[in-house]
Amino acid sequence: MSLIGPVGRKRPRARIAMATLYLLLSLGAITTLYPFVLMVSTGLKGPTDQADTSIVPKYVTSDDELLTKYIDDRYAGDKFNIASNNTGSTSSPVVVGAYRRFVEQLQPDYWQAGFRTAPNQVTSRLAVEYHKFLRKHYATIEKLNETYIEENVGFQTVDMPAEPFDLPKWQPTPGMKWLDWQHFKMSLPEEFRIPVRTRWLWQRFLAAKYKNQMASVPAEFTGRAKAFYELEVPNLSGSYPAPMAAVIQEFKSKQKPRFLENPVEDQWERFVGPNAEMPIRAADMAFLDANRSSTRREFAWRNYAYVLDYILLNGRAVWNTLLFCFLSIVTQLTVNPIAAYALSRYPIRASGKILMFLLATMAFPAEVAMIPSFLLLKDLGLLNTFAALVLPGAASGYMIFLLKGFFDSLPQELFEAGAIDGAKETTMMLRIAFPMSTPVLGYLALLAFMGSYGAFIYAFLVAQDQKIWTLMVWIFQLQNSAAPKAVIMAALTLAAVPTLAVFLCAQRVIMRGIVLPGEK
Repeated sequence: MSLIGPVGRKRPRARIAMATLYLLLSLGAITTLYPFVLMVSTGLKGPTDQADTSIVPKYVTSDDELLTKYIDDRYAGDKFNIASNNTGSTSSPVVVGAYRRFVEQLQPDYWQAGFRTAPNQVTSRLAVEYHKFLRKHYATIEKLNETYIEENVGFQTVDMPAEPFDLPKWQPTPGMKWLDWQHFKMSLPEEFRIPVRTRWLWQRFLAAKYKNQMASVPAEFTGRAKAFYELEVPNLSGSYPAPMAAVIQEFKSKQKPRFLENPVEDQWERFVGPNAEMPIRAADMAFLDANRSSTRREFAWRNYAYVLDYILLNGRAVWNTLLFCFLSIVTQLTVNPIAAYALSRYPIRASGKILMFLLATMAFPAEVAMIPSFLLLKDLGLLNTFAALVLPGAASGYMIFLLKGFFDSLPQELFEAGAIDGAKETTMMLRIAFPMSTPVLGYLALLAFMGSYGAFIYAFLVAQDQKIWTLMVWIFQLQNSAAPKAVIMAALTLAAVPTLAVFLCAQRVIMRGIVLPGEK
């Protein structure tokens, strides 16, 4: 029965009160919805903006933010490379077109692959393309492991070969993996190709030699430069005073001969003309202008695609979670209703004490019972089994108490009529009590699903064998693997989808399960 009758609702005071109540309820709903929306939004972000609390990522609405994010992604967050390659930003479209043709014909040992995985990240645009290439050329991961002599558990875990061309003693590891990498590099489009310029090598050399202290660099090398990425390469074949000549000679001795005998800058001038600056930044901006929508989509779904790939790599976790949830629901809907029915139909002198004991179990946090449960399961030899996951939660004091109260409220005439007709107690339980308790049983089934689906501490404690890890345990491990915040938020969002779907589809069952016992 409603508190305000149909006639009274038309009064101004009643309408104001109802409007105020609905406003407060709406504000409360927003406060609960905001964290989830923020979690979804953070999963769409990356290293440059994952700490931003705006609901809509700024790169979606701002072209400047998109350019910043794109440049950071192309150079894997290396601020030195970003600044050093900020050349030719005002070049004409004709020069940019010539630059694209130039890098497309450049030999693979004269350029680095961009869009690598940054040190604080777990995936990247280049890694995705590389793993696609490997899947295309190798039928199975076992075939790849046999060829590369590695022990990868999936294509997603194959590391890309490094290309630190600025390190003097670095040499590629010969073998099939390096040959495949060279083949893969040549298939990359021009936006992935970052030329290894002699100027960049010179800047990296001086930064390493003088420990990033610009004030320590001799004035003969700095000129008007205020930072290392502004330094120009001196004439390496010229004559200089002894100190400068020693530094230049050291630089030349630490570089690959090809970068000094035929520098990329000289190749570029022969290709387009003398004194032409490489339009690297202008080419980046031109590519982004032509591919804004696809770039935004790739940024938005990268973390979610990685998490789905991670789940598929550990695909057994999905089946483990489904089986765990199914067994938990079945056992809890078997043990608790039978126990509650017995207490309701066959009360004894100690029924009150039994109920008090059941309610007392609710006073202790679940964490308190973890260690005793672990020791008991260890003594029974049930660790690393589904029995260890399911059995400790088969009986619930809350569920038994709730169901007993509901069974007590059922009309006793139904049971008397069943007894007169000769029905057995099991028949009355299954044909009378349980069918009338469907709303409550459905509500308790949802509670069992939530408890089993969201469990990860206890599941990890009693089942440390990876073969029976559940989805939440794997997400916990993903967090421990130093995955960035945006990836973790994407993982939590995807993990919340099944629970959200179940609640949206079972709202009526939830309300009937909560309200109906009170009405009885």
